[in-house]
Amino acid sequence: MSKSEVKTFVGHGKGFKDDIVLNVTIEDGHPTEVALVSSNESPEVGEKALPELVATANQNKQFKVDGVSGASHTSDGFNAALKDVENQVNGVQPTTVTNVKDGTYVVNFDSFVENQGLPGKGKDTLVVTFKDNQIHDLQVPDYTDTPVIGGMAFDLLKKQVIDHQSTAVDAITSATVSSQGFLSGIAQAVTAAGGDADAFASRKLPVHKPEHRELTTDIVAIGAGLAGFSAALEAAQDGAKVMLLEAGQTYSSSTTRAQGFIMGADTPEQKRRGIQDSADHFYKDLMTVYGDEPNIEPKLLRKLADESGDYIKFLEDQGLKWDKVVNIAPKEPRLTKRAHTIKGMGTTLINTLVKATREKGVDLRLGTKVDDLIIEDGVVKGVEATTVAGDKLTIHASAVLVGTGSYTMNCEMVKKLNPRMTNIDVIVGNGDGSAMKFFDQAGAKIVDVPYLQFMYYFYGVSWGDRFPEAIPESPTLPNYDVLSVDGGGQRLASEDDFTFEFTKRCWYNGYDEGYAVYGQKVADKYPVMTDIGLTTKTAHDKPFGYKETSIAKLAEDVGIDPDKLQATVDRYNQLCDQHEDLDFGKNPDNMIKITAPYYILRMPQICTDAYTGAKINENAQVLDKQDQPIPGLYAAGSCADSGVMGIDYYGDGMSLLNCGVFGRAAAKDAVAKLTKVH
Repeated sequence: MSKSEVKTFVGHGKGFKDDIVLNVTIEDGHPTEVALVSSNESPEVGEKALPELVATANQNKQFKVDGVSGASHTSDGFNAALKDVENQVNGVQPTTVTNVKDGTYVVNFDSFVENQGLPGKGKDTLVVTFKDNQIHDLQVPDYTDTPVIGGMAFDLLKKQVIDHQSTAVDAITSATVSSQGFLSGIAQAVTAAGGDADAFASRKLPVHKPEHRELTTDIVAIGAGLAGFSAALEAAQDGAKVMLLEAGQTYSSSTTRAQGFIMGADTPEQKRRGIQDSADHFYKDLMTVYGDEPNIEPKLLRKLADESGDYIKFLEDQGLKWDKVVNIAPKEPRLTKRAHTIKGMGTTLINTLVKATREKGVDLRLGTKVDDLIIEDGVVKGVEATTVAGDKLTIHASAVLVGTGSYTMNCEMVKKLNPRMTNIDVIVGNGDGSAMKFFDQAGAKIVDVPYLQFMYYFYGVSWGDRFPEAIPESPTLPNYDVLSVDGGGQRLASEDDFTFEFTKRCWYNGYDEGYAVYGQKVADKYPVMTDIGLTTKTAHDKPFGYKETSIAKLAEDVGIDPDKLQATVDRYNQLCDQHEDLDFGKNPDNMIKITAPYYILRMPQICTDAYTGAKINENAQVLDKQDQPIPGLYAAGSCADSGVMGIDYYGDGMSLLNCGVFGRAAAKDAVAKLTKVH
């Protein structure tokens, strides 16, 4: 084009998840107006960075802008889209030709790591072998990613990259961080071998022409987590034809990232270990914890307790073996050892279920996203779905189970449904909110729970690869040696009790943050914890911790009434001197007197799942707004657990038990109705 022409171009650049598409107006050879057409970046990082990148591009009118801190993949994709336009303007075709030296190259790339169920920054090793100017082999011998998420993604990417000799492949759905790290590692290796990484990235992949297919089955289970697997396995062994659909290309559900606890009472494993327990005792303990929550349905809790033992046996029948049976806390009502643990945690559980599912003939399809329910005259009769390749599937079925998890990956939904959750530092869980769409489509009754599954404890996304010796109020790596207080400076529970006892009281007292207070003796015992607190900030840009010479100054740092905090510390020190916690019964060994210098750590909201979802009955049938079952529609797991979960969560393993018991209940009811029809 001539320099004086005004023309608009469309530029594409690979972002964090998908292409970033820009409309760019060119005048006199320079961009005069840049507009974002489409993107699919992470909501809390990439999508927030894009308006800033657009504004910068419109201001400097160049084909490259400075990146936004913390959003490097999005920034790179944005600049790639601008470069695409520049190439079009200048008539330049990106080169796909490059030369690489034969040999094996070892590189490291940033990736994902999970520590105590929380996300962190890991480091993976990639070995790239070049031969005859091609990528001959790709191996990841050492990685921190979850095997059935990152590990699966590496295998999928390896095949695509080697088959097409291109790195212009899409990130694996449900493993974006792992995918981006893997591809960046290949680029490093290409450069080290004397090649041009952009040449590999510019090689176009074959375009698949989408097809439409109609399929028929008895039961469709949506979501390859424990709810979906339990339903599919139960239905298959009862003689039904089952299809299990998972939107991700890997097994990325909350089940995979679980810590490997499943609750159960009067189980075969308890009996083998000489542990005395009963369903009645379990139900009594559950009601002690949940009984005062307005959303709890005792009949559903009763079902959980009564069928927990049989569900543990059901998992054993699938080939699962237990490592230990432990208690969740050293105090009642969580003192009984009924948390069955799995060596290898969620990964072992998923691998066992996948193997069992295939052996029983379940049609398991990854990379298949359900778009809509098929509803005829108020009866759910199947689903419409789209594969990762773009194929459209119409699947007819007699029953559909929704087991797609909650909505914690959907930031807009989190904010809309939980307006009081204003101090979230970390949020995990893998539900995208699709279940809520299905429920709305079917006219289901939604139980609104005004909080997520969360705790107040010391953890932050800003920590990177650092991790403390112990964490105040953590459910899995607790630090009992501190004093925990709410925003009013009050001590609420024993620090060695289960963390949700503190969480419940702090929440109902109206505070969005808790605090851990301690003195120099504890600081010396936990130097890494203390240093992280004093050198990092929360997601809301507040210092995580403070060190002061007086309690009053500590209180002022975090906005607590100094007199109230001083009174609480004085009382705590008095109990330490007596070597007996007369207020809450804390173990005397963890009663360490608080002496100067003084420390305080923020404990923001750490969220692991959500509770708002469909109302179900004992058969896991989804109920309509008149509390009547919606024919053909079932739900289990985090999208339908409001009747059995509350803010004072009973303990690790309850969510998975809920998935299993109600997943099986759905299958049994659906198969029974199927048998009657046949």
